[in-house]
Amino acid sequence: MAEARAQNFQEAVLDSEADEYLFVVALDFGTTFSGYAFSSRSEYNQDPLKIQLNQEWSAEGTQLLSQKTPTSILIRQDGNFIAFGYEAEDMFYSAIETKERENVMLFRRFKMELHNKMFVLKGIHEGLLIEDVAGRKYPAKHIFTLFIKALADNFKACIREQKLTINFKDDLKWVLTVPAIWSDAAKRYMRQCAIDAGIPDKMLKIALEPETASIYAQYLPIERNPDGFGMTKEGTRYMIVDIGGGTADITVHEKMIGGGLRELHQATGGACGGTSVDKAFENRLTEIMGESVMNSVREHNPETYLDILREFEVAKRRLKPNGEGKIRMTISYVVLNMLCEDILNQSLEEVFKNVEGMEIKGDKLHIDVEVMKQFFEPSIKELIMHIQNILENPHTDGISIILLVGGSSNSKHIQSEVQKAFESIRLIVPPEAGLSVLKGAVIFGHCPTVIKSRILRYTYGTSVSPEFDPTIHREDKKTTIDDIDRCMDCFSPLVTAGTEIEIGHKEIGMFSTTSSFQDKATVKIFCSPHQKVEYTDDEGCFQLGELAISLDKDILKMLLGQDLDVIYVFGDTELQVMAFDHESGKLASSTLKIREEK
Repeated sequence: MAEARAQNFQEAVLDSEADEYLFVVALDFGTTFSGYAFSSRSEYNQDPLKIQLNQEWSAEGTQLLSQKTPTSILIRQDGNFIAFGYEAEDMFYSAIETKERENVMLFRRFKMELHNKMFVLKGIHEGLLIEDVAGRKYPAKHIFTLFIKALADNFKACIREQKLTINFKDDLKWVLTVPAIWSDAAKRYMRQCAIDAGIPDKMLKIALEPETASIYAQYLPIERNPDGFGMTKEGTRYMIVDIGGGTADITVHEKMIGGGLRELHQATGGACGGTSVDKAFENRLTEIMGESVMNSVREHNPETYLDILREFEVAKRRLKPNGEGKIRMTISYVVLNMLCEDILNQSLEEVFKNVEGMEIKGDKLHIDVEVMKQFFEPSIKELIMHIQNILENPHTDGISIILLVGGSSNSKHIQSEVQKAFESIRLIVPPEAGLSVLKGAVIFGHCPTVIKSRILRYTYGTSVSPEFDPTIHREDKKTTIDDIDRCMDCFSPLVTAGTEIEIGHKEIGMFSTTSSFQDKATVKIFCSPHQKVEYTDDEGCFQLGELAISLDKDILKMLLGQDLDVIYVFGDTELQVMAFDHESGKLASSTLKIREEK
C-alpha cells in the first residue's frame, strides 16, 4: 500500500514537470562572469550542440565581444535596478565622474557570499546582507533576485528581436546552475530568488555545475566508439574539475551502458577558483602599500580598485608554464601615487623601490613571472590536494581522465601544474572550457535523466522521541510525556552520507497527529555531513527545514487523529518531500520550507 502511494507521489512529481516546453534556457550565475544559453526542443533533437548564446556583451572602450558578462549589478540606494554586467560597471564609472556615486551601489562577485555563508548554520537567511564595492550593505536576496531577473529579461529581449512567438510563462523550461558542493539550503535560496525574479517554480530546474560540464563533454570528439567519436567509452571513469571564478567543484563519473552517467564520489572542492588568485595579489599590494592606502582605494576610489582587478584579470591570462621575464599591467598611477604621498609621504615608485619581483615604470606595474606564479600557488596546492584525496579513495579506482572545465581552467599555468601532479592521467581541456557548464546545462534541461545516480553528501533524518532506555540514551535527554519516559531529539536516519542513490530513490516515513482537532502538522528534517548521528543537536547536525502539512478538516478525522505517509525522494539535485493521507492515499497539501535562522 505504501509503495502504491509512493508511486502516486512519483506521478504527482512527473505531472508537475514542464513537459510541453518549447525552449530550454540555462542561466549560468557565476562568481566573476555570468551568461545564458538556449535551444529549442527541435534544435536539440536535430543536434544537441546547436545552442545559442548572447554574442553582444562588451566592455566600454574595448573591441572584445564576450559570450558572458561580469557578475555585477548597479542599483539605486532605494533598491531600484539600473544595469548589470559590463554596462553596470561602465555606468558606475560615469556616475563617479558626475559626482553621482553616493546615489548608486555597485555589487560584483557577490555569489561567493552565499558560498562563504553556507557552512554556517546561521549564515543563509532572509536578513543576509552583502557589501557593494564601497563597503555599503544591502539585503543579499534582493541583489541575487535582481541579477537573475536581469539575465532572464535580457534573454527575453533577445527572443523578441528574433520575432519568435513564445509564451514566456509556459513555453520555457529554465535551468539555473549552482556548485555541486553547495548545501540544500543554498540551492533552495537560489530557487526562491529565481521564483521572485519571475521564473515559474514548476518550470525551473536546479543543475549542478560539474555535472552539466560532464554532460556537455559527452559530445566532444575525443575518442572513437561504435557510434563514431565521443568523449568517453562505456565503463570509462573520469574526474570533472570545474574551476570557476570562486570555487573549484569536483566530482567523478562513470559512463554506463546506454550513455547514462553514474556518480562515483560525492562532490567536493573549495574556494580555490580564480578569485583566490586575485585575493593573493590584493594581499600582496596591501603588504606593500599598507592597509590605509588599500582601504582608501576600495572605499573612496572604487573605480581605481575595479581598474586594478580588471587589469590583473588580463595579466593572469598572459602567464605561460615556461614563460620568463615580466608581465605588465596598467595601473591608475595618478590616484595611487597621490594616496601614497598623502598617507605614506612617499611616491608610488619609492613604495615599490625595494619590492622583489615588482616595480613601477610609468603607468605600468611590472611583475616577474615567478612572482605571478606565487599568486596562483595556494589555490593550485589546494586544488591538487582535493584531486589527490579523491584518487586515493578505493571507490574511484580506474580514473583515466581529468576533465578540466570552467573559466579558470583556460589558464595554461593551472593546466600545466595539474598535469605535472598527475602525469599518468590524461588531461582534457575542452574548447571553450568556460562555456562547458552553460552549454551542458541546456542539454541537461532537455534530458535531465542522463544522470542515473549521485553520491549523497549528507545524512538525512528526522527527530523522534522513543521510550527512554538508560542503556543507550543520554540522561539529559530524558523527559516525561503522558507518564512515559521518553528520549528527546533522537535522530532517526533516512539515508546516509556517502551512499550511492539512484535518481528518484524513495524513503517512506509514518507520521501521526498528536492531538485532537489538529489542522496542521510539521515534520522537521535534519541533516549532517557525518555518517553516524545520534541526536539532532550533535556537532555538524542541523535542521534543514520542515514539511508544513495542512490536515483534512473532516470532523471525525480531526477527532480521532490522522496518519500520514511522508515520502522523501533523494538523488535529484534537490530533496523532494510530500505527504499523503494514509487512509485515502491522496496527496496532502504540504510545503517544504528550508529553515532560515534569524
